[in-house]
Amino acid sequence: MDIVGYFMPLSGNNWEGMSKLTGEIDSLGLKKNEYFILAATGSKDIAYNNMKPEMEDLKNNKTNHFTYTSDFSKGNLYWLVADGNVHWWGQVRWYVYDALPYFFHEGQ
Repeated sequence: MDIVGYFMPLSGNNWEGMSKLTGEIDSLGLKKNEYFILAATGSKDIAYNNMKPEMEDLKNNKTNHFTYTSDFSKGNLYWLVADGNVHWWGQVRWYVYDALPYFFHEGQ
């Protein structure tokens, strides 16, 4: 996180847990406008049930690490769920295509 501030987890799982992520943010002294996460998966993806509690945890994080929004000039966390999509490499290109514009924002 001291080199890259933009993260795009796609149909996966963070096995180390959210406390590892927030601990890293704290140890580096990062401000909320210095890191961004846009995660994506399909509603029928095998990773959905793993990602959902993690994303909800970050979305409702009470330690002020994240602000959930679809506008990265106003926050740093967004989660896309594609209705009906399954775990298939072909979906990744659409997630990346939809996500990249979020990372190129103004006002930061």
